[in-house]
Amino acid sequence: MKRYNGILRNPPEADTRVRRPLEARLPARIACAVALLTPMTAFPATETELAELRTMIDQMKSQYERRIQDLESRLAKAERDAAKAATRSEEAADRAEKAAEVAATESRPMTAPVVTPTASPESGKTVLGALGSGNAFNPQISVFLDGNYYHDGIDGEGATLVGLAYQPSGGESHSHEEDDGDEGHAGHMHGLTENGFNFREAEIAFSATVDPYFDASLFLAIDGDGTVELEEGYFQTRSLPAGLRVKGGKFLSDFGYINRQHPHQWDFVDQNLAYLNLLGPHGLQDTGLQLTWLPKLPFYTLLGVEGLQGNQEIFGATLGDDDQAALELGDTDDGPRLWTAFAKVSPEIGVNHALQLGLSYANNNQHQEAREHSLEQDGDHEDTHDEDHATEIHRDGLAGDAQLWGVDLVYKYDGGGAYGHKSFKLQSEYLRSIKDMKTTSSAHPEVLGTRRTFTTDGLYAQAIYGFAPKWTAGLRYDVLGMTNEVSGGENASFGSSDRWTFDVTWNLSEFSRLRAQYAHNDILVAPGERERFDAFYLQFLVSMGSHGAHAF
Repeated sequence: MKRYNGILRNPPEADTRVRRPLEARLPARIACAVALLTPMTAFPATETELAELRTMIDQMKSQYERRIQDLESRLAKAERDAAKAATRSEEAADRAEKAAEVAATESRPMTAPVVTPTASPESGKTVLGALGSGNAFNPQISVFLDGNYYHDGIDGEGATLVGLAYQPSGGESHSHEEDDGDEGHAGHMHGLTENGFNFREAEIAFSATVDPYFDASLFLAIDGDGTVELEEGYFQTRSLPAGLRVKGGKFLSDFGYINRQHPHQWDFVDQNLAYLNLLGPHGLQDTGLQLTWLPKLPFYTLLGVEGLQGNQEIFGATLGDDDQAALELGDTDDGPRLWTAFAKVSPEIGVNHALQLGLSYANNNQHQEAREHSLEQDGDHEDTHDEDHATEIHRDGLAGDAQLWGVDLVYKYDGGGAYGHKSFKLQSEYLRSIKDMKTTSSAHPEVLGTRRTFTTDGLYAQAIYGFAPKWTAGLRYDVLGMTNEVSGGENASFGSSDRWTFDVTWNLSEFSRLRAQYAHNDILVAPGERERFDAFYLQFLVSMGSHGAHAF
């Protein structure tokens, strides 16, 4: 009995991970215990002794089973605790990563623009990775609302007048069927502005990763009258080798710097004089292909070329079929007619500083214009008055090509303050337009076939400073016509148009912005005729939905 009781008090060591060996040895141990407890005499056991033995065996089996169950429970609890600890560790790592991203966003050293190489579709895991950003089945959608209150001292005509500053090549030219001969390109402004309240546009943007090979974007603009216009709709490759990328569709050209920006990205309510008058309210916006190359260099360098159809508002515009026939201009050539090339370089200039320099060139091999001039003829009697004078309107047709050069500079400084406080941005561009054309028709036979060269340039320079968290102040000077001349069969030089603009912007959040802007304008509207006026804007910008970060 002592040995048996000893077994009960000191059971063998159990294995917490394996139950089956214990169960296999249990019958053998019970048999040994029974053998040891059996009397060494030949007399049979009494019923009382048998009952006692059965009770002890049952107790021992029950205790072993409880012990095994206890060990299994402890094992399961240990496994659960280990899983929870691993989960907490992953969550802590995620929180730390997000906190680091937020801290980097609020105070980030300025660096040159970086283009992240896209994943190769042959890497196996990149297919799911490319579609795992929430856009696998639905595109990223955002909406921008742009409205303002406007007032000037010339009955609300100022907002249109700044886009019609005089230049010698500013005759009739229309690339869109809906253009009207009296309005020129003013009908294509981003929402015509008048004194009072105006809703310039609602812009709807869609973007998505289509597959491992392409991204796609679509931008629609709806003006205050409900007119819908396609601003951009293009695809872009993701996985070409050697830093190459192809874009195709309708898009804003990468000529210059501000050309590719939508109105909600501007630092001022309106576009500068050079872009408005040399390229039109939409800038260089056309249908075609773009090829860019990002070479592996110690500093950011982007080189690109574009082949575009050539349907432009001002630069390389063509007339309608009726005017082409009447003025003997010939038919519109097949595209592509507009070619561009650009280079952008961002050298490293130290922490908290960033600089980008750009050089651009564009050539449109077909440009057409109709120039009107009046001729007064005296009546038959010298003592007659104005009613005896007749005025004849003559139209000359001109056809040729157009070239455009551009130089841009952008400097940014990160002041380290919260929400842009103490940050500074300087931005400037110079454009020079040269149109070489031949007179195809005229009421004066002596000028037929003569050539005219029209040269007009423009420049803007603007600075933005964050004088408080979420608050910025901006100052801009823009001028058109430092060179504003025509040479060839006739030689003439005209003056320039310029203006000073000051604004204050309150960036309430990433999704809303309020801006007040004042401008003093001195616009040349005709040779020897100027319009000087002040203009005031109050603008609101609101965005809905998520949208990607803007380019440098």
